Amino acid sequence: MAEHDEIVSTVVRELSSIRGLKPSIEKVTESSRLLFGADQAGVTLIQARGELVTVGPTDEIVTKLDSLQYELHQGPCVDAATEQHIVVSNDLGADSRWPAWGPQARARGVHSMLAADLQADGKRIGALNLYGSRVDQFADTDGALLVSFSAHASAALAAAHTIESLTSALDTRTVIGQAEGIIMERFGVDEVTAFAILKRYSQDSNTRLREIADQIVATRQLPTT
Repeated sequence: MAEHDEIVSTVVRELSSIRGLKPSIEKVTESSRLLFGADQAGVTLIQARGELVTVGPTDEIVTKLDSLQYELHQGPCVDAATEQHIVVSNDLGADSRWPAWGPQARARGVHSMLAADLQADGKRIGALNLYGSRVDQFADTDGALLVSFSAHASAALAAAHTIESLTSALDTRTVIGQAEGIIMERFGVDEVTAFAILKRYSQDSNTRLREIADQIVATRQLPTT
C-alpha cells in the first residue's frame, strides 16, 4: 500500500510539471495502466453538448471499444462517465449489464474492464478506462487507491484544461488585436471600426473571427471575398 501511495505521489508531482491537456492525459493513461495492471487504458471526456469522446488511448483497441460503447449507449466507460463512480467487470462476455457490447469486447480479446469517474468541482468530466485481456484481471484492485488516483487525475486534467483554455483565449485576443492594428493603419479607422470590419468579414465568409485575423496578420491584407 505504501508503495502504491508513493507511485500516486510521484505521478501527481510529474503531472504538476506537465503543460498542456494532451500530454497530461497521456501521462494519466499510461500511469494508470502500469499502476493497476491493465493491458490498455484511455480517458473518456464529456464534451460541451454531452457527447463522449476518447482521448489519450494507449492502444487502438481502446478507441474502438470505447466508440462502440458510445454507439450502443452501454458499457463500463459510459456508466462511469455518466452515472456511477467505479464500474468493474471480471468477465465482459458473460456480464448481463451490457448484452450488446460485452460479447463484442470478448470477441476482440478483452475480458475485463475497470472504469472510474472523473470529476472537477463536483461535476462529471469523464471517466478513466482500463482494459484487460484476462478474466478477473481487476478482481483484486484496491478501490481506495483507484478513487485516490482518479481524484488526482481529475484535478490535474481540469487544471491543464483551464490553463490551455486561458492560453488559447489570450493568443486569440492577441491575434485579433494585431489584425485590428493593421486595419487601423491601412484605412485610418479607429479600433471600434476595425473590429466591425473584422466581424463583417467573418460573418460574410462564415469563417471564425480568429481565422480571419490570422489571415490578415499573415498577409497584411484583407481577405479576398
